[in-house]
Amino acid sequence: MRAAKSVKKNSTKKTSVKALPNSRVPRPVTSRSLDPLYIIFEQHLFNFADPDSDRKTFIAQVVSDYIGYLRKNNIIVPKSLEQPIVEELGTQVNTMLVKKIYGCLTVNEFADPVSKKRVKTRASKVG
Repeated sequence: MRAAKSVKKNSTKKTSVKALPNSRVPRPVTSRSLDPLYIIFEQHLFNFADPDSDRKTFIAQVVSDYIGYLRKNNIIVPKSLEQPIVEELGTQVNTMLVKKIYGCLTVNEFADPVSKKRVKTRASKVG
């Protein structure tokens, strides 16, 4: 005996598909998801006009503006911890600058075949 097929009617309800948190589907980047330090860094990078400025000066200006941003938003940075925080922020800004300029942080990262492909893709878009 054959089982009777059940026929489902098409529903007119619209369903939305939500991506799982661990899925590899890229999410749109919004200003809320970006770190304010990165936003300030990019503003300085795009408004860079002083050809005599060196890396240390650039990093110090970004960190100074970020500390000002924190104070403006009533985020307290204790005086006893300000110097270590400034040093850590300087390291982070330097890392962002190196990655922005060269695309890779270390020689090992550059030697990685996946990184090479990504760098070649970027270079082909530029050139």
